Amino acid sequence: MKYNFSSRFDHITPSGIRAVLEKAAGPDMINFSPGFPDNDAFPTEEIKRISAEVLQEEIYPILQYARKPALPALKEALKKFLNRQEYIVKENDDITVTSGSGEGLEMAAKVFLDPGDSIIVEDPTFVGALNGFLSNEAKLIGVPLQDDGMDLKALEKAMQTKPAPKLLYIIPTFQNPTCITTSLKKRQAIYDLCVKYGIIILEDNPYGTLRFKGEDIPTFKAIDNKGIVVYFASLSKIISPGIRLGSITAHKDIIAHFDILKGTSGGAATNWSQYVITRFFETVDIDQHLKHLQNVYGKKSSFMIEMMKKTFHPDVKFTAPDGGMFIWFELPEYADAKLFFEKALAMHIAIVSQDTFAVDKNRKMSGIRLSFTSASMTQIETGISKLGALTYEICAKSPY
Repeated sequence: MKYNFSSRFDHITPSGIRAVLEKAAGPDMINFSPGFPDNDAFPTEEIKRISAEVLQEEIYPILQYARKPALPALKEALKKFLNRQEYIVKENDDITVTSGSGEGLEMAAKVFLDPGDSIIVEDPTFVGALNGFLSNEAKLIGVPLQDDGMDLKALEKAMQTKPAPKLLYIIPTFQNPTCITTSLKKRQAIYDLCVKYGIIILEDNPYGTLRFKGEDIPTFKAIDNKGIVVYFASLSKIISPGIRLGSITAHKDIIAHFDILKGTSGGAATNWSQYVITRFFETVDIDQHLKHLQNVYGKKSSFMIEMMKKTFHPDVKFTAPDGGMFIWFELPEYADAKLFFEKALAMHIAIVSQDTFAVDKNRKMSGIRLSFTSASMTQIETGISKLGALTYEICAKSPY
């Protein structure tokens, strides 16, 4: 039988990262592709203790249907956590929880966009968000990135598109995939443009707490005084992706629409996760836990950068990130990035190429994303040494 599927699948492609893992598979595979946490970063003992406690004390509420989209105690715990360093959850705001922040981003397209409406995004950007927007028949307008964030001239030109875009999606801190952090000056300029053109900002901040050097920069939500920022946070990177909890913070009128939408699908995030994370915030020193994560990832990032400096061809450009989970590098324009990618996979080294994250897939691309979080130090040393030798091989094929 021939199946007729919805046209919304026409522009959605399967996960490029999963495809990479399949192609690079082997007993000796070195995995630099997914943004998986290091197993040593999981608070395993705390999760085991808390799980036993809540299952003993709250077994029936956990097994029952949820009465509300978000557990009130969890919302209060999240408010304290989010506001511990800056004013994110404001007087007229509310919080809801989702099954990971990716679900929240997909829901945002449903909340704000009608089929055919436009959303401005960084180019390149998080592929999960792109597919979530496309699945809701949104039109994507990509804006290229500079070293300190979006190109402002290109951004304003995008905002002047007819019909007018409704949303801007941005990962301003340790951006995925480029690990660029938008400067405070540029954040204010982007915010002012969104106010001028009446555009809602979807601020995705899954990596902001993983800063291992440098100074924090205020979030868009912290500088927002017009109620135009919808703030997405993830617990996957700082506690566990398996728990599947993310949060959305925005004006209460906006959150009311997310709660209605959540009620038409899953109803609520898993009760067990909500009770466990509530108790986690109430009983664990979260700042001490974050320091542990920052230390683990800071060491791995520094080691990978040092290996790249030692082994990569001097024409390869990369920047040492101040946090997050990734390092982005770009081969010189004369090099064959596609050949580099294919040879890396043949060596069983899983990396992700720029086209996976690109909005405009027709332009020449030379970027590669590396994740340093789940690989061991030995794997980083071996894998980067092999990739370094490959950069010399590819650059030697230059026609110049």
